[in-house]
Amino acid sequence: MARKLFRLGLFTARHRWIVTAAWIVAVIALVASFRAFGGNTSNNLELPGTDSQAATDLLSERFPPQQYGSNPIVFHTRDGRVTDAANEEAIKSSHQAIKALKHVYSAPSPYGKKHASQISKDKRTAFIPVLLDVGSADLTEHIASSVLDAAAPARKAGMQVAAGGSIGSELSEPETESSEVVGLTAAMIILAFTFGTLVAMGMPILSAIFGLLAGLSLIGLLANVAPVPSIGPTLATMIGLGVGIDYALFLVSRYRSERAEGRPIDEAVATAVATSGTAIVFAGSTVVIALVTLFIAGIPLVTTLGYSAAIAVVTAVLASITWLPALLSIAGRHIDSLRVPAFLRPAAKPPGAGAWAAWGRFVTRHPWRCIAITMTILLPLIVPVFSLELGQEDVGATPKSTTERTAYDLMATGFGVGYNGPLIVGVELGTPAKPDPEVVQQLKRAKSLQAKLESEQQQGEAEAAQLSNQADALEAEQASLEDQQAALEAQGAALGAQRAKLERQRDELATRRTLRRQLDELVADAKPIARRGAKLATEEAELHARLGALREIEDRIRNRLAQADRPRERDRLERRLAAVQSRQAALRTELSQVREARNANELRARKVAQQATRLREQATALGKQGKALASAAGAAALEAFTLGQSKQELDQAAAEAQVQAANLQTQQAELETEQQKAKSQQKKAEQLQDELTKELTRAGGDKKATDPRLVKVQKGLSRTSGVDLVSPPQLNRAGDAAVFTVIPTTAPAATETADLVTTVREYVIAQSTAGTDVEAHVGGTTASYVDLAAGISDRLMLVIAAVVGLGFVVLTTAFRSVVVSTQAAIANVLSVTAAFGVVTLCFQEGWGIGLVGLDTASGTDPIASFVPLIMFAVLFGLSMDYQVFLMSQIEQHRAGASDEREAIGAGLAAGGKVIAAAALIMISVFASFILNGDPTVKQFGVGLSVGVALAALSVLALAPAILVLAGRGSWWVPEWADRWLPHVDIEGAHVSETSE
Repeated sequence: MARKLFRLGLFTARHRWIVTAAWIVAVIALVASFRAFGGNTSNNLELPGTDSQAATDLLSERFPPQQYGSNPIVFHTRDGRVTDAANEEAIKSSHQAIKALKHVYSAPSPYGKKHASQISKDKRTAFIPVLLDVGSADLTEHIASSVLDAAAPARKAGMQVAAGGSIGSELSEPETESSEVVGLTAAMIILAFTFGTLVAMGMPILSAIFGLLAGLSLIGLLANVAPVPSIGPTLATMIGLGVGIDYALFLVSRYRSERAEGRPIDEAVATAVATSGTAIVFAGSTVVIALVTLFIAGIPLVTTLGYSAAIAVVTAVLASITWLPALLSIAGRHIDSLRVPAFLRPAAKPPGAGAWAAWGRFVTRHPWRCIAITMTILLPLIVPVFSLELGQEDVGATPKSTTERTAYDLMATGFGVGYNGPLIVGVELGTPAKPDPEVVQQLKRAKSLQAKLESEQQQGEAEAAQLSNQADALEAEQASLEDQQAALEAQGAALGAQRAKLERQRDELATRRTLRRQLDELVADAKPIARRGAKLATEEAELHARLGALREIEDRIRNRLAQADRPRERDRLERRLAAVQSRQAALRTELSQVREARNANELRARKVAQQATRLREQATALGKQGKALASAAGAAALEAFTLGQSKQELDQAAAEAQVQAANLQTQQAELETEQQKAKSQQKKAEQLQDELTKELTRAGGDKKATDPRLVKVQKGLSRTSGVDLVSPPQLNRAGDAAVFTVIPTTAPAATETADLVTTVREYVIAQSTAGTDVEAHVGGTTASYVDLAAGISDRLMLVIAAVVGLGFVVLTTAFRSVVVSTQAAIANVLSVTAAFGVVTLCFQEGWGIGLVGLDTASGTDPIASFVPLIMFAVLFGLSMDYQVFLMSQIEQHRAGASDEREAIGAGLAAGGKVIAAAALIMISVFASFILNGDPTVKQFGVGLSVGVALAALSVLALAPAILVLAGRGSWWVPEWADRWLPHVDIEGAHVSETSE
């Protein structure tokens, strides 16, 4: 290989302008092709053979395009409610604008009767689930921004608008330019200190940038063939930029060494390509092999990420061994131009002097101390790995300035955090769904009962109206009777007063008549006195009779008073009772007067004799007065008779009114009984209707969704702990498939949500579908990530074994040593595992998570399930790079060293500086991506930068210490392997032959 690479280096040096032009044209062509034909990145998870993929396939086949998932456009108002007239009108206008867009398949309005759940309980937040007819692979920024821009009416109304789902992700992809600038700046500073000249510093930068441009363009074109995750180009940029600068650093360092030894420019370039270039090819091959080996996982996402990163590594290697030599040849002796200030340049030191030579001596003299120091650093960092949990990407950890994080937070606050990661339960039915016969029968019964109740209600209302009219008429008649009664009572009172006056006048006339008779009797005869006495007795009897009649009237009034219940009637009866009692008192007085008159008649009989003449004259006058009085008494008697008749008629009318009132009360009671019965029936009907409504609501208004098989699945899901809401089933036209949307109570990235997915699959669905022809699958983004984590967990050890095994074979082939390959595998595994521990502490446990720029509600961030797997492949390959460069230096010095210790020390002194500089550059590049807003990129940034630092520690301390302890055994290889292994001239031992 060294000879071929020597020829390649010599060709590029001699045809430097052609090679340079070819590279420039090729990169421009690739970039132009990518701009014209490059595909979009996609976050769709394809996981063949998993339950979530089965659910996605069911949606794609039976419910297209629901397999792409909905994208919530969220509206939030801080002042007022979304149901206020102005806000509602703005959201409706936004809804109409969104529906009119080209790629919008459906967008239910939050103000529809069936979509009331799209408005939060506090009425401050609403969302429109937008379903597009394109997936994330075909979703462009133009399409995504057009949907969000269509919500301008709501934004103008003062509402906050944000987009989630694929639309939000497309509009929230973080820019990597700042990370790249920081990484490149740090690399330039390190290279400037390492080389001491700006021209030499610029060579690795140019090589890495052109290699990266070519790699990213090829990855963009690859997206047309295979789905490339959105993080793929970013990961490729991190790795491609890091290895591109490192590989160029090794080659430029070797070129400057060859020039320092006096070799001509072309030969120095060819020799550097033959020596360091061979190491670069082997190092790059180990990285590529490690990345490509990820296909063993059988997960398209992981495989594509591996391929993407491998492409960037390949283009970095090609740029380092083709274009970089051409640049070195063009620069020629000017490679050392534009020197940095002397105090910043590395000072020239004689062989065996300097810090790295001292470190080489320390390692060779104290190997156990170096091993102890390394293990003291690595082992504590490995401990957290035992609590490592594979999770999923958490939108809740993305920058708050992005629209997808805003939508996530608004949905979590307004509806619940589970709305950000619903589970999709796809159900396949062996036979098409049919309405539940019992529900259909109950529905018919409810309709019949409702019609009957409506008829009876109408009849009852008519009867109630008739009774009301009768009651009003009766009350009017009663009021009239009371008025007549009052008038009669007033007339009776006046008549009583008149009678009392007449009686007084009559008493006076009677007294005078008695005197006249007494005088006549005294004068004429004693018979008139006797007749007078008889007449007085008759009058007394009449008075007694009248008193008896009044007592009877008093008794009747008292009886009516006892029965009366209305205050007005009682007042009237009490007044009549007082009048009767007054008349009784007057009659008693009159009776007493009659008795006194009789006694006086007897007394005066003896005294009136002398007045006889005068009394006769008076008798004549009294006779005339008596006639007039008799006439007035007759008229009063007639009036009293008339009043009595009127009173009887009034009493009869009142009695009839009371009978009618009693009848009305009876009818009213009967009507109230009927109404009570109707209410009871109405309540039963409403209960039945409510049960049917709930049943149909759970079925989404589709009678076929009341199929007992679907109801059983829905009830099982609803009763599961950790489930907040289960949507009604959505059936396809054929009725042989249905979809449920399950809203968890926990966040998509929460461990409890992953446990819920397992519970639903293993228990709920199993029990709900037992004994039926139903097959159900749990899908959705959350379930897909659960399956991804499970798939990675199942294949992680297999991938690790394959990567380690292939790396072992490559290193054994390169250096023909079992010890070198074994220690490299062990050291690399330890450093990578320790890097896992740091990632676990930082993100899963939340130690210093704020320092990496993450702000989450829980103070932690789940580790994306594919991060450890990709990290292992990348770090193992990069660690092998340093192993290859160090071992090549050690092997180069073995021929001129007295023993193994001297060779190891010399190799460390020669290669330590370059390896350390390369590690610092790689660390700076990887660490710069911590500035990226994507939480997963931050995890890669932390893990890879720490991993490279630990790998460099292992290579510069642990590896040489083990070789020192192994002594000559370090280069032992079994005889059978020595025969089979090819001889690889990794340091160009035969380059001189080729040059000659």
